[in-house]
Amino acid sequence: MIGKIKIAILGASSHIAKGLINNFLSSKDFKLYLFSRTQRNVCDFLRSIGISETGCEIHEGYDNFADSSYDAVINCVGVGTARKLQGDYTKYFTVTEEYDNMVLRYLNNNCPGALYISLSSGAVYGRECSVPAEEDSLNCIRVNNIAPEDYYAVVRLNAEAKHRAFKGLKIVDLRIFSYFSRFADLADGYFITDIIDCIMNNKILITDGADMVRDYLHPDDLFSMIVKCINAGGINAAFDVVSARPVKKKEIIEYFFSQYGLRYKIEQALGEDSATGFKSVYYSNYRSAEKIGYSPKFSSKDTIIQESNCILKSKNV
Repeated sequence: MIGKIKIAILGASSHIAKGLINNFLSSKDFKLYLFSRTQRNVCDFLRSIGISETGCEIHEGYDNFADSSYDAVINCVGVGTARKLQGDYTKYFTVTEEYDNMVLRYLNNNCPGALYISLSSGAVYGRECSVPAEEDSLNCIRVNNIAPEDYYAVVRLNAEAKHRAFKGLKIVDLRIFSYFSRFADLADGYFITDIIDCIMNNKILITDGADMVRDYLHPDDLFSMIVKCINAGGINAAFDVVSARPVKKKEIIEYFFSQYGLRYKIEQALGEDSATGFKSVYYSNYRSAEKIGYSPKFSSKDTIIQESNCILKSKNV
């Protein structure tokens, strides 16, 4: 490809988008078109990491999204955590449909040769996860008793099915199970962010005795996967994007206890809430991404160690 690769990122102020922007702008091979509801948030982020706005165009809103030609569009738009949703799960449906349909219209009407990368989720496999996802895994939804914990799985499955129906377009759904980076919002209410908040503010982490297994994707591995998709040519598929190895809750607590003196208390049957249902095992053994050359460099524990260290060093912890 001659010249810089033109990448549009929707939801440019989101957690995952920040890691991608940091990686893209560290290379001279890309020009970014960054779209967000609040332009200032994106500009503030770039200044915070000491990266010049040179090499990108920053847009307030999405009104002029279709005015340019892109080689790839990455949809990072999300509705936030369960804590931020405050029970309004209608946004799962309305927000996802709005921006997904906007990109599909762009591909059909303006640039059918562009690659559309949609950030999906391991939640597509359903809320009852006690074993790793496999190629033949089923999402069993009680049709006559759909619960709020099913909503996001339905949304992601619907989007993926819709994308596969557009066989003539280049669309990739990247299923991310867990993701963590130095750009995380510590108020998000996730297990890792709660741990870091406790360390920074000398609080006691309250958790239950149930173990869980998580797969924390490193920002560099996600960026590597996206570059693989860009270079793969005409593909229309979904991929599970995994780390080199998942990590157990016990390993995470032991690391922060030994390295940072994390104070914690085990209480039985806390009934920790999750908008998509509590999952004791949340990772995948489905390695179809290897077909396009993806091979993760970082384990989940590597990700936690490296990225949390950046946060805590910046706070002089």
